[in-house]
Amino acid sequence: MESEKFLDEMIEIGPYEYMDHFMDEAALLVAMDNDGKPNVMALLWKTIGELWMIPVITIAVAPSRFTFELLTKGASEFSINIPSHKIVSAVNITGSYTGRNTDKFEKAGLNLVNGKRTNIPLIKDCILNYECKIIHACESGKMASHRLFFGEIIAAYASKDIIE
Repeated sequence: MESEKFLDEMIEIGPYEYMDHFMDEAALLVAMDNDGKPNVMALLWKTIGELWMIPVITIAVAPSRFTFELLTKGASEFSINIPSHKIVSAVNITGSYTGRNTDKFEKAGLNLVNGKRTNIPLIKDCILNYECKIIHACESGKMASHRLFFGEIIAAYASKDIIE
């Protein structure tokens, strides 16, 4: 199975390893509806840290985004994928179209593999992949009209390309 081969090419890491890559690069966020159909969006507003002594990735998503609908009405998980140089152009493509009427995976040439510990797929050709389960959400307040989603990091993987 391709998922097993992909995960063999990745090294499972601790949630806070290679944070410089996580912070410096845009991400591809994958969310899924209740029928198992995934969507991807470009994501810049993200942090990594702890909440209640649990490792979390916090993301900010505007209510106007299709991904917002999936995160609030779909599966309660998401994946964060930091693209390698091979697929960095996918950030512009996935940020320029809506998943309501476009298959952004096909348009950006992205390949999915099954997550190991969640039902949300991961994106191949990334330097980092995180499987997350939503544990909390709240409004961002007066700073922006976004909702913050806090995802417990269930598993994290790094490409052998960035491991020294």
